[in-house]
Amino acid sequence: MKSKRNGFWNIPVFALLFAILAVISIGCASADTIYVPEEGNQTIQQAVNNASEGDTIIVRDGTYTENVDVNKRLTIKSENGSACCFVDATGKSYGFVVTVDYVNITGFTVTNASSVGVYLGGAWYCNISDNTASDNGYCGIWLYSSSNNNMLINNNASNNGDDGIYIHSSNNNTLTDNTINNNSDDGIYIYYSNNTTLTENTVDYNGDDGVYMEHSDSNRLTNNNPSNNGNDGIYLRSSDYNTLTNNIASKNRFHGIYLEYWCNNNTLIGNNASNNYEGIMLSFSSNNNLTNNTANNNDCGGVHLDSSDSNTFIGNNASNNNNDGICLYGSSNNALTSNIILDNDHGIYLHQSCNNRITSNTADSNNDDGIRLQWSSNNNILYHNNLINNTNYNAYDDGINQWDSGSEGNYYSDYTGTDLDDDGIGTDPYPIHDGSSIDRFPLMHPWGKPPLKGDLDDDDKITSTDAAIALQIAVGSRPFDDAADVSGDGRVSSLDALMILQKITLKNY
Repeated sequence: MKSKRNGFWNIPVFALLFAILAVISIGCASADTIYVPEEGNQTIQQAVNNASEGDTIIVRDGTYTENVDVNKRLTIKSENGSACCFVDATGKSYGFVVTVDYVNITGFTVTNASSVGVYLGGAWYCNISDNTASDNGYCGIWLYSSSNNNMLINNNASNNGDDGIYIHSSNNNTLTDNTINNNSDDGIYIYYSNNTTLTENTVDYNGDDGVYMEHSDSNRLTNNNPSNNGNDGIYLRSSDYNTLTNNIASKNRFHGIYLEYWCNNNTLIGNNASNNYEGIMLSFSSNNNLTNNTANNNDCGGVHLDSSDSNTFIGNNASNNNNDGICLYGSSNNALTSNIILDNDHGIYLHQSCNNRITSNTADSNNDDGIRLQWSSNNNILYHNNLINNTNYNAYDDGINQWDSGSEGNYYSDYTGTDLDDDGIGTDPYPIHDGSSIDRFPLMHPWGKPPLKGDLDDDDKITSTDAAIALQIAVGSRPFDDAADVSGDGRVSSLDALMILQKITLKNY
């Protein structure tokens, strides 16, 4: 005989097991696939209305003149891609409107909306891919009002009345492999949006900027190509802690990359801003780091700082620009280190800029001055720079500045002083043109490059001229130069001149 206790527990246990099985059954129910057009689903909107959460809607080839309001978690995709399936939103504000999370839209051409082709409003974790959003009145794709954690992949947003892709007040979105061109305003417009990732997007031939960011922080732009745009390639305004890496911003009407009005603590690495009006410009922006960028062949300068302080420039190349390679205008406490500046008008030009540190740069073959400090540019320190074969002056300074570290200065290709103690530092100071500044410790050889044994005229070659100089040193008509001691015996003799000639013979053999 069963006890009452056992009978009491049997009923609730059975009910609990039944409930669990019911939940499992519901969770394992397979999502349906709905085709458009088919009976009862002649339009995409009808299919959305008839679908359940998690269903997939496959749209056959054709043109669908409608506005699609997606208010369920669905996957909507064309059968054969955007070249065959069109959503014509003529007379409607939007092509697709997505207001729920986890929606996938793939493979449509969305066109003729009076406002936006694809609109996400407060939608998270959506995937918008392989679509063409073109010829819409405002923009192709718009993420708005906390539309976060979405992915936009391989879309084409072109010929829209304003922007190609617009991200407003939305965070943590990813844009990859999109083509955004020929839009009337900006290609990609990011406004009050953080932690956006832009990778390998082509953004060209837009009426204003390629990529425009305002009040947007901690975004990452990598391997994008914003070129041939009507204003700037990449423009940041009041945006901090962004990272720009390996982008090609070329052939834009104004700047390749422009940081304006309180853009602070941004990092630019390995970008190419060439063949623009101006390569890279910082205006009223501080504490930015620019490393290994290229700004060549620009019409009005490579790198330009205007009223921008405490920035760091390392290993950049600013060459073959009209005007200046690197220009500081009203900018202080910046550090310029190991930059290459060749074949510009001025190499490095400071105008009303103070307390900057300029070290280990090479300014070579510029059409005017290698480094020019002018118009109350004072208290700057310059050393370990190589100033070589600049047409006007290697160094020009009408202010009060320090041209050495206190023990080592700069290398000047026109320095004619001696090195009596053979320590690699000239015994005679180098006077900087036009002011009272001098380099007390000019270098006898280019900084960072060990002298080539036997190269006595510093032309990086061994020639008969070097042999002749060695003979002059041997007979005492020129001061001792360790580079002439080819034999390594601690003195210079006719043997060293002979060994230099042998080097020439072996090289030509």
